[in-house]
This record gives sequence, structure tokens and C-alpha cells, in this order.
Amino acid sequence: MKSLPVTLKAFDVSLVLHMAQRASRPASRQRFLWLSRSADGWLYLISPLLVALANTASAAAQFFTVCGTAFALERSLYWTIKNTTRRLRPPQAIPGLRSVVVASDRFSLPSGHTSGAFLFITLLSQLLSPLWLLGYFWAAGVGASRVGLGVHFPTDVCAGAALGTSVGLLISGAML
Repeated sequence: MKSLPVTLKAFDVSLVLHMAQRASRPASRQRFLWLSRSADGWLYLISPLLVALANTASAAAQFFTVCGTAFALERSLYWTIKNTTRRLRPPQAIPGLRSVVVASDRFSLPSGHTSGAFLFITLLSQLLSPLWLLGYFWAAGVGASRVGLGVHFPTDVCAGAALGTSVGLLISGAML
């Protein structure tokens, strides 16, 4: 029996379909929605206040400056990549697939939620404490939720994770 080579596209599609089946279960759908919403951006906006409560005002100011710079670069790169590659989202690329949520823009590569989550955790772990490295489990969950909700392919999530982590390491290294 001859085995067929598995292409990256076939892997992407099969994983989206598998995750969509999981999202059809109410408990999984709720988990995916919660994880996705946790990376909508509100957490990043209030984080300097939380840092100020736990540390000094100067630490919060430095954190705010580094985060602002990192997110400005990451969002610029994210927007440029997304609008250059113009990759269709799974519901437009896979006949019959319906997403659980409506995406805020047309294209899928890279995942902005995943990129933001990985950037945020990278900055926290570089600037505050290595204990924040545990936050990568949350960031990975955000990425998985975006696939489960049907708005991203796994490779979109991988690209978002790479983008967020790279920008976080670059900016934290350059500004410290």
C-alpha cells in the first residue's frame, strides 16, 4: 500500500476540521471563546496598572514604554504580513466550514490574537520574572482556540507565535 505525502495544506485543513468538531461540544466552545476573548487586548492595556501595584512607578513606566514600543512594532508587522499574504480564512477556504465567531478582518495569516499573546508573555518573562514563562501555556491555548473557533489555520497560529515571540525578544533585549 502506497502512502500519500501529507502536505502542509492538507495538515492545516485536517486539523481545522478536527478542532471544529471539538468546538461543536458546548464545553469546548466555551473554553475556546474564553481563551480567545482573554487575548482581545484589554489585558494588555491594564497590565501597566497591575505592574505599578506590584512594583514601583518607575518599573511600571519602563514596562509601559517597552510594551508600547513592542506592540507598535508587532502590530505594524502583523498588519503588513496579513495584508501582503492575503490568506483566506478557513470558512472561505474550506467548503461547508462555519466559524463559531466572526473575525474582525478578512485575512488569516498571521493570527493576531496569538501574536499578541506570545508577545505579552515574552515581555512579562523578560521584564518581570522568568516565572511568566508558564504563561506560554495560556498563549498556546489562545492559538488553539483560534483554530477551534474556525478563524485560523494552525500555520497562522505558528506564524503569530513566532512573530510575537521574536518581537518581544528583540524589543526587550534592545531596550534593557
